Amino acid sequence: MAGMIDQLTDVMNQQAERHTELHGLSLEERDAIIQNDIEQLQKLVGLKNILVSQNSRLEKQRIALVNDIAEVMGHKIEDITLSNVIDILKDQPEDQERLREAGTKLREAVTKLQDVNELNKSLLESSIEFVEYSLNALRSTLSPEPPEYPTQRPTQGGNDGTGTFNATR
Repeated sequence: MAGMIDQLTDVMNQQAERHTELHGLSLEERDAIIQNDIEQLQKLVGLKNILVSQNSRLEKQRIALVNDIAEVMGHKIEDITLSNVIDILKDQPEDQERLREAGTKLREAVTKLQDVNELNKSLLESSIEFVEYSLNALRSTLSPEPPEYPTQRPTQGGNDGTGTFNATR
């Protein structure tokens, strides 16, 4: 079981590193969005996709390790948490601490990445709104709407709405 704990700690640390790298790229992405640098943005998206793919592979490894640990411990897979594993390692305080640190590191990296991604999402939405506004403004100048004609003619001479030719007068 100690080998599985070492592997789990290693995988979680690698995941935290990938998330930290993604965070750095997301910060660069934010700058590219602000500067409207589409070429840099495309480059960053490509790099992020590579890291996301690596993280996906690591996540599958982490899940497989947790499933193996749950089986060894005699727990249901859906009931096992990192806290359960840490609690079970009470006789191995060094392993407990390493696993706890890896979990904290991963959680913090994920949270930081989520925060930057939310900001980037807002910036992109604002950019899209500005582009749509600009396009609408441009369309209205290039193809003006036909003038609106009143549905009722204004009256000449009086305010009674009868017009100039009134047969009853």
